[in-house]
Amino acid sequence: MLVALDENGKEHNPDGHPNIIKLFGVITKSTPKCILLEYAAKGDLLQLLKQQTGNNVACLLGSFLRYAVHISRALKELRRLRIAHGDVAARNVLISGDDVAKLSDFGLAHDVYTTTTYISSCKNDAEELLPLKWMALESLETRKFTCESDTWSFGVLLWEIAAFGEEPDYQHEIQLCPRLVGILRQGYRLQKPPGCPDRLYDVMKSCWQEDPSARPEPVELEKKLTDCREEIDPLFILEKVTTL
Repeated sequence: MLVALDENGKEHNPDGHPNIIKLFGVITKSTPKCILLEYAAKGDLLQLLKQQTGNNVACLLGSFLRYAVHISRALKELRRLRIAHGDVAARNVLISGDDVAKLSDFGLAHDVYTTTTYISSCKNDAEELLPLKWMALESLETRKFTCESDTWSFGVLLWEIAAFGEEPDYQHEIQLCPRLVGILRQGYRLQKPPGCPDRLYDVMKSCWQEDPSARPEPVELEKKLTDCREEIDPLFILEKVTTL
């Protein structure tokens, strides 16, 4: 798979983890510049979610939570490397032929090892090009991206899974960043999708805490999501004896 490369291309270096898409090479002597990435035969998670039909919601949801567990492991690795992804969302999760979820699209990824945060510029209303509905409250206000803001975005990814690919809806007219900041400051959050278990929604809400330091770390999210799967998917007990 070839994609356009800009100056952020050099930031994509955490390959080697099973839940992060691998970088095989970079082509700089061409226009546009390109990078060669691992092929994911099943495509992106968002499209897979939208294609789902059937009445067995519990089994479907349990199956997709398996991918969420995979991405929590990817976030654990990024946290270890002190890299903030900046755009954790279902559209940026690719599914391999052997059914493994891999975090991709590091166009907004930033090395935060020394500064802990990355402050992006805001020119000519450029904020409207950013994934506002997935961004943490502090990122909307300050344009700072951290591993903790990725946790907020992961909560929105969980919402996408529970809503089977619907676009996040705050039930307000969200056209400008200040409007979204205002309703989030008032304590408003994405509502529980129909059929979503309370336990899973509690995990989402924990990711959306206003204080970044109060949000769960990826290792805690992995455990909570595994527990959710065991509760809602009767087939998960059989799967546990083999692999997650």
